[in-house]
Amino acid sequence: MNNFYSVPQPDISYGIWAILGISLMLLVCILLGFFSRKKSASFESFLSGHQDIGPVITGLALGATWLSGWATLGMMGITYAVGWSGMWFAGMWTIVGIMPCLFFTGNKMQHYAQKFGARTVSDALGIRFDSKVVQSLSALVMIFFMVLYAVGQFKAGATIWYAVTGLPALWCLLLSGVVVFIYMIVGGYTGTQWSLALQGAMLGIACFVLGIAALHFVGGPSALNMQLSVQDPRLLDLIRRDLPVVGNTQLFSSPFGIVATFFIFLTMATGFPHNVARFLGMRKMNRKDFALVTLMVFLVAGPPIFLNAITGLCSRAVFGPEILKIQPWKGDLAAPFISILAGGKPLTILYVTGVFAAALSTLSAMVMVMAGNVTRDIIHIWRPKMSHAVLLRLTKVFIGVFLLIPFYWTFRNPPELLAVFMGYAAIGLGGIFIFCTAVSFYWKRATASGAILCMIYGVLASLIGGIFVTKQKLGMGTLEFIVLIGCGIFYFAGSMLTKPLPGEKLKQLFGEKNV
Repeated sequence: MNNFYSVPQPDISYGIWAILGISLMLLVCILLGFFSRKKSASFESFLSGHQDIGPVITGLALGATWLSGWATLGMMGITYAVGWSGMWFAGMWTIVGIMPCLFFTGNKMQHYAQKFGARTVSDALGIRFDSKVVQSLSALVMIFFMVLYAVGQFKAGATIWYAVTGLPALWCLLLSGVVVFIYMIVGGYTGTQWSLALQGAMLGIACFVLGIAALHFVGGPSALNMQLSVQDPRLLDLIRRDLPVVGNTQLFSSPFGIVATFFIFLTMATGFPHNVARFLGMRKMNRKDFALVTLMVFLVAGPPIFLNAITGLCSRAVFGPEILKIQPWKGDLAAPFISILAGGKPLTILYVTGVFAAALSTLSAMVMVMAGNVTRDIIHIWRPKMSHAVLLRLTKVFIGVFLLIPFYWTFRNPPELLAVFMGYAAIGLGGIFIFCTAVSFYWKRATASGAILCMIYGVLASLIGGIFVTKQKLGMGTLEFIVLIGCGIFYFAGSMLTKPLPGEKLKQLFGEKNV
């Protein structure tokens, strides 16, 4: 019989210190917003700054938007729930996914901002395809999937708050939303980018320290595996063949599902609009800048992510399956509970602040993209004579709207397992925009028709396929390939069957030597 530790009971003193830590972090973010206020006075600068942000800030900001509540909370819940087989979805492919965003998309996005004045990702696509329809449709598709993804950020905040206080999460969620709103409407893109950089550094440190402390607490790697084996030998399996090969568990129970996780991470990082948007405000990169961006991303999204998965395993070894009984948080409480035992108040407060930083960083990046999508990519391009002052005010209004929608969703119906829920949005966004964004920046033959067909198919396939996955009729890994391969077929076929842009236009986009 296993002698598990009791699940920590909420301690109001932890909550008080958590409030202080989070408040300090949020105060600095607000100050950064006010510091950047002068650089966000116009509509264009509010959306993407002045293309003068350096590589360190850009790299840390990119790492922050990539990790989010998914990595700093949800990944631990995955390995806690299923054991070592969860590593494939909770850490193994993460750094593999983010690097192509640097190599293939970053420079191109920065080029479109500098040369053509692109202010949003959809704006860049409108320029690339010379199509208002592509620009507006891509904006709507991004909004649809990012609202789902933003729900996960609010759930991450609610979960961590419950762990340290046991109190309802409403007030903490509300406070977080208000603070994000303040530093975004004051500082715009530049203020958000600086806040993201701060949050990226904080969450990287928090996850790294927690992973080391948790592993030390259980007695090291050998003791960890021994405790897991005594509890349930299947927790050591790299493929959980005892789990169903349909539904969400396919990602852990079959080689097919594990291969699919590689493509989920590869496409989501390169195709995520809030990731590639980090380059819109960056100065032109030289080799040194590129090396610094890469180093920053690796430090935030490399070792800390691998240790996140280890943290979940340590929590399972310490608490057994007891955390799965706590509704509605379940496995997502794995990391905050082990932080209380492994490090006490100092580590818990560091980790709690890091999770809030992760959740708010991705939330703010997504909200900025969505608000800009509406005003720049839907309203402005169809009503070009509308005053920029009015558009700026509308952008700030939509920032509030896109904070309120996921907040209400999370409060009313929080997702059961954070990382899996966010995986649906990742499949849709990645499958569509790996082609429409990354491939289109290099393939001159791509056309607006191909991009439009790709987006329509990707949304429908994700919606219909997601229903079948939740009903245990289809595996989540199978859904990934259905979306990805189908999007590719419609993208390439639609492009080959229609005329490309005129030669002169292609020369402007790709350079005369490349046409």
